[in-house]
Amino acid sequence: MTKFHLALIAVGFIGVTLFAVIISQATAREEPDTAKPVPVPVLQVSMQEQFEVSSAWPGTVVARRQSWLGFERGGLIVNIHVNIGDEVRQGDRLSALDRATQKADLISALANVQQAQAALNLAQTTAKRQETLASSGHISPQRLEEVQANLANAEAGLEVATTNADAVRSRRSQSYITAPFDGTISQRNLDEGAIVASGTPVLELVETGQLELRVGLPADKAHNLNKDAVFDVTLPTGMARAKFERMSHVINPGTQTVNVVFHFTAENPIAVSGQTARIHLVDQLRGRGFAVPLSALREGRRGLWSLYELSAKDSVGVYILSQVPVDILYANEQLAYVRGPISDGQLVLESASQNTSLGMRVVPVDE
Repeated sequence: MTKFHLALIAVGFIGVTLFAVIISQATAREEPDTAKPVPVPVLQVSMQEQFEVSSAWPGTVVARRQSWLGFERGGLIVNIHVNIGDEVRQGDRLSALDRATQKADLISALANVQQAQAALNLAQTTAKRQETLASSGHISPQRLEEVQANLANAEAGLEVATTNADAVRSRRSQSYITAPFDGTISQRNLDEGAIVASGTPVLELVETGQLELRVGLPADKAHNLNKDAVFDVTLPTGMARAKFERMSHVINPGTQTVNVVFHFTAENPIAVSGQTARIHLVDQLRGRGFAVPLSALREGRRGLWSLYELSAKDSVGVYILSQVPVDILYANEQLAYVRGPISDGQLVLESASQNTSLGMRVVPVDE
């Protein structure tokens, strides 16, 4: 074989190779246009003028009234009639001090009253007799004045004795602890035989059936609450309902919140004073926008966010993905309320996963 023939063979081989490469590149360029569209989940934009924003705020369940009870005077405790957990009614006698000294004082005070009464009776009789003698001129005016002064002293003596007796009775009443309201005994600090001073806490009484929820709220949220509005409350024992009752109108300098009091409604489950709870408030976020799941958002450059909208639908129902920037007005663990240059009813990608990209040909899964 001559060199000329070998050259022809080489040129022919190179030509065939170049033709194959050109055909391959042309086929690769045509594949995106003829690739099968990807089915994707979509949602339809629904514009709204405002959005309900839910928030939960921690608080503490407390009794409306809770008091430490003690004696108004000191002494020896002889009886404690209740224990922790006992329910009592207003006016029930809960504990008593030794009253032997007060009993003796009362007997003495009553005897003084009787003595003063007898002195008054004698003074009154003497005064009448002396007035009769004075009218007939048998005694001098000075003597009559002395008798009338003795009568006034006897009247004052009876009043003093009666007042002293009442004071002794009052001190005897200070020997008892009585329930100031209906409630449950939550603490008992002392037992019989203990000697207590005036005002020493002996029993703690917690009002039952009148529970409140106290919550610290920002001032703007507190002032936007409507009187008698009812809200959901999450308790360790379940869900309850509570009605807004009042607020302090004073900002706590430590927490920068206002103390707000909610009253549990009749249908609330069993709650215990001291429990923690969370009250759920609903605010209206005003501003035109629409809600989307967090999965629909894709983070862009410099902290910007965007959605993929389905546009340029062709005759066979195939869409092209395009990117639309949005502003996030509110977001929680599940969804976001956003605004952007999107029309009401527009289809957007429900989940902007890594398998989707701009310009991709897609078809909604529900079409």
